[in-house]
Amino acid sequence: MSASLDDLEFVVLTADHLHHLPTFKCKNHELLNFLTEDAYQNQQDRISVTRLVFLHGHLVGYFTRVTDVIKKTKLVEGDRDPGYIYSTFPTLKIARFATHQEFERQGIGRYMLLKIFAIWIRLAAYIGCRIITVDAKPDAVGFYKKFDFHEAIVDLKKIKVRDTVPLYIDIHKELERIGKNVSLSDYDHR
Repeated sequence: MSASLDDLEFVVLTADHLHHLPTFKCKNHELLNFLTEDAYQNQQDRISVTRLVFLHGHLVGYFTRVTDVIKKTKLVEGDRDPGYIYSTFPTLKIARFATHQEFERQGIGRYMLLKIFAIWIRLAAYIGCRIITVDAKPDAVGFYKKFDFHEAIVDLKKIKVRDTVPLYIDIHKELERIGKNVSLSDYDHR
């Protein structure tokens, strides 16, 4: 069974939603613990913003965003903009991203990512923000690569334990590639 966008409701986490959080089940304990223990307080402290995803009243996913930067040297050669004079690009970072384990492979992750793209479009109208980054769990890398995320260049000598893979997508270039008339407004009002 596949979910449709019309069936999903995207809402910013508030105190009214706290009773829903224990119903969320996820194979990754770190993602589950963040949602149930830290997401609301982090939002109150203006560290991050979490958006919950409901399907017919059931909490089926969530994602958390923060601001970030990526050094232009971390971009693969073809993604570097030779006219860009600064050492870092401003980014919107996907800090957490999870689907309820009983609702995996139903298109919910795809819709959550499209919602993040729509949020980026709105954000980029107010502040400089060109790239979306994520430190993906190894088992999620394939998901992001389906949406044209690229692996950031990392110095493996400086990393002792690599439990995530840094990925990025230059949304500005993607929108230019697919045409300037792209509208993600359908995802922006939910």
